Amino acid sequence: MRETYGKLLPGMRLSDLAGKLIVIEGTDGVGRSSQINLLKPWLEELGHAVLDTGMTRSLLAGEGIRRAKEGNNLGRVTQSLFYATDFVDRLENEIVPALRAGFIVLTDRYIYSLMARAIVRGMDAEWIRSIFSVALKPDAVFYLRLGIDQLVPRVVFSRGFDYWESGMDLYPGQDMYDSFCNYQAALIAEFDRLSQEFKFETVDATADARAVFGHLKSKILHLLEADSRSEFLSRLSAKTIESPARNFTELLAAAERTASSNSDLAAAPVSARGSNGNGHAHYFQK
Repeated sequence: MRETYGKLLPGMRLSDLAGKLIVIEGTDGVGRSSQINLLKPWLEELGHAVLDTGMTRSLLAGEGIRRAKEGNNLGRVTQSLFYATDFVDRLENEIVPALRAGFIVLTDRYIYSLMARAIVRGMDAEWIRSIFSVALKPDAVFYLRLGIDQLVPRVVFSRGFDYWESGMDLYPGQDMYDSFCNYQAALIAEFDRLSQEFKFETVDATADARAVFGHLKSKILHLLEADSRSEFLSRLSAKTIESPARNFTELLAAAERTASSNSDLAAAPVSARGSNGNGHAHYFQK
């Protein structure tokens, strides 16, 4: 059964959230959105229903956050509470319903980014953690990590420096480049600490996007296959409990049939089994 980090939203049930919650984390410019855009269609091609979400996409608070940030004068407490409102609204009205319907939820950043940003800005860590204790524990957190030396060129040659992502509210009067480096270095240090605490899967984001995508695919496939095996064993166990004698007899008979079939095949001459011309048995050749 799913768990939260401490609290439960009123009326929320955790027993029927059958989907998967997969988080892509990391600082600005590491390629999170690119990976989400690659993972979503790939998972849909495999037959999974997918919801992708991320910060400031809440109908309740998303637009308000964007407008509040335009004036570059949003206080740190107000900012933290605004983002918490955005998260809880998406949790209650997007993430939980999607998980209940069996979707895979891909989220571009989660509570860890929100906590890191607030803590770097000097907010009380215990208070911030209590706010986000309603969050569901994800099935996997992939932390895309880049050092400052690799991060700066990516940002410079993509969209350029942003007031908030450069931490200009923390370092007023500084050159935006220096402010960006100081702020992102502090964020990376906080992410590294959170990674140890919350057991992130750290991914080297210095590789090209396709290589990172291949790594993520492998990890996610392993997660989904492990879940399928667990579900099969759970159903098998439930059936055995419902009718132990019958199921045990059936399982024993199936095992004996398999053993007999293998024994007969092993005893048959190669000519009877068929050959591929290279001396290797070709069992299904007519």
